[in-house]
Amino acid sequence: MRKIKYIFILLFSILISSNSSSDELNILFLKLKNAENFSEAANLEKKIWNIWITNGSNQKNNLEMNKGIMFLNNGNFKNALKVFLNLSKVEPEWAEPFNKVATIKFLQKDYLTSIKYIKLTLEKERRHFGAISGLAQINLRLGRLENALENINHALQIHPFISIKKIKPFLLEKLKKKEIKFHELKNVKLSTS
Repeated sequence: MRKIKYIFILLFSILISSNSSSDELNILFLKLKNAENFSEAANLEKKIWNIWITNGSNQKNNLEMNKGIMFLNNGNFKNALKVFLNLSKVEPEWAEPFNKVATIKFLQKDYLTSIKYIKLTLEKERRHFGAISGLAQINLRLGRLENALENINHALQIHPFISIKKIKPFLLEKLKKKEIKFHELKNVKLSTS
C-alpha cells in the first residue's frame, strides 16, 4: 500500500510539473496582455523568455539551448544553428529551438527559411510575440507592408508594449504613401530576440 501511495504521489508530481510551465505561461500572458506600463510588461516578458529557453524536456537540452544562445550572441551562427537544429529534432514540441533557427536565418537575410521556422514556432507556441515580431520585420523588408502591419497588430494583442510597436506609426504613414525606404528605418531600433 505504501508503494502504491508513493507511485501515485510521484506520478501526480510529474503531471503537475509538466503542466506547471504551461500554467505559468498562461498566467504570465494574461498579466502581460493587461500590463499597465512598460516596466511591468518588460518584467513579464523576461519571465516568459526564461520559460521559453528553459522549457526543454531535460537539463541536458536546456544546457544545449544556453550553449546555442552563447554561440548566437557571439555571432557564431554556424555552431548556433547546429545546436538549434539538433534541439528542434530531439525536442520537436519545444518552440524555442525553432524560433532561434528563424532568428539566425533572419540575421543571414534568408527570409524565406526564417518564415518557415517562424511558422513552425507558432505551431508550437501561438503567442510567441518574438516570432510574430520577426515576421513583421521580414514582411517589412520584403515590402509586404499590409502583412507587416497585421503582424504588429497581432503582436500588440499579446504584448501591448512590444518594441516593434515603435514602427507602427511609420508604417501607417508609408502605407498611405505606398512606399518604404529601408534607409529610413535605420533610426528605429528593433529587437530580434
